[in-house]
Amino acid sequence: MHFFKSNSIFSDLPSVVLEEIDAAKIQSCYKKGQAIYFQGSPLFGIYCIHSGTVKRVKGLDNGEETIISLGEKGDFFGGQAILSSSITRATYSVIAIEDATIYFYDKTFVLGLLKKCPQLAANIISKYQVCMERDEARILSLSKKSVRERVAETIIHLGHSYGREAGANKMNIPLMLSRIELSSLAGTANETFIRTLSEFQKEGMIKLMTGAIMVTDHRELQYCTGAAM
Repeated sequence: MHFFKSNSIFSDLPSVVLEEIDAAKIQSCYKKGQAIYFQGSPLFGIYCIHSGTVKRVKGLDNGEETIISLGEKGDFFGGQAILSSSITRATYSVIAIEDATIYFYDKTFVLGLLKKCPQLAANIISKYQVCMERDEARILSLSKKSVRERVAETIIHLGHSYGREAGANKMNIPLMLSRIELSSLAGTANETFIRTLSEFQKEGMIKLMTGAIMVTDHRELQYCTGAAM
């Protein structure tokens, strides 16, 4: 039950409760590109990421889509289901961007667990707070920062979450997203995103590779985000 002791909403719960949670899970495996659920689908419980990475995608009125955020091991989604007494519908789609294993927990089970385990409620609130702070930071970035700052910020974020150190001040970031998806994450047009990446490469901060971005000057790229050093 290593997953339940990881950075998830089930962290720090008593062993007897973890055993109950383990027995109640419905495990599903998704291939890259498969949807866990679509925007508008009814939600009947919560989903926890056991392995892999997903993207939260919001469909817009003009037919376009934008990536809200990425989710990885320990994250959960579908929480609207337990916050409402009626059936709620998903406000975004959740898509696997690499092979992923997802645990599903029925709403009735989760609500019963919340009644007898207050720590779980505290963990859920804590997770939501982290997500809210992340989303607020993203909104501020999209509204206030230049394209150059946003692209640098996106690369730095991916590096912190998925990158591997490749020497002093260097990092190798495997790319699970397409350039179009990355530009959506950065809140800019694909052509502008690619042009900015090329500028960073010419300036010696990154090296574009097949299936990866090598950050060759992490400090300078961090400086480009506009964040205090």
